[in-house]
Amino acid sequence: MAGGELKSTNGTVDWDGAGTLRVRYDASAGEPGKLAGSLRTRLGERVVPVEALQAVEVSPDAPVLRLILREQADPLQSVSGGYFDALVDPYTFPFTDRAFAERLATEIRVTLARRDVPTTSAVRWLVAPPVAPDEIEGRDATLSVANGQLVFAYKRLAGRRKRANGDPWSVPLADIIDVEWRPNERRFGLGGFLRISTARTPLERPKPRHDPAAMRTERRTDVDALFFAARLLTRIRP
Repeated sequence: MAGGELKSTNGTVDWDGAGTLRVRYDASAGEPGKLAGSLRTRLGERVVPVEALQAVEVSPDAPVLRLILREQADPLQSVSGGYFDALVDPYTFPFTDRAFAERLATEIRVTLARRDVPTTSAVRWLVAPPVAPDEIEGRDATLSVANGQLVFAYKRLAGRRKRANGDPWSVPLADIIDVEWRPNERRFGLGGFLRISTARTPLERPKPRHDPAAMRTERRTDVDALFFAARLLTRIRP
């Protein structure tokens, strides 16, 4: 197939015609100094194999091409509960040439059909998480990964309920069943945090301020916390 490159205000989609898309994000699409702009700058280029796609759509009402990923294909989407998509709209691309966008979408659909790609959840991660540090500092704790353990080292402001499991508290990666990230973003009305769940996590959780398994994040390290969370998710679910 011919392949081609679709350029948009959201970034560039490069389809090689054989089964791989390369998405290059445009940092200027987000407001400077805001979380969305920082995310775009840090994301850079991401490789999306066609096996990660559930569908590709070209809106009949607007000049927009949209890649719809299978569930559990992209750890950034999975760990953020939809906030990553709301901040960056990572797989939606406005275009100026509808004929080209339609051709590109048709080529991708043909490849999906030829490879018999299912629309069900992926059984393994198909989009790699961005590079992440092995340690991240938050408002009330520092999180680090070493020797198969996730370690919570609490800061002075962490209260007694926060330290209920010990300080530091080490959790084997094998015991973690889920990882969540939320941004510090005024329009969502949220304080940011990163937290884990294990088989012992209660159904009704305390607020992140009091939850031993949560680290409240700093606005300045929101992107690092997201990347750390996504990398941690891929460690517990290869």
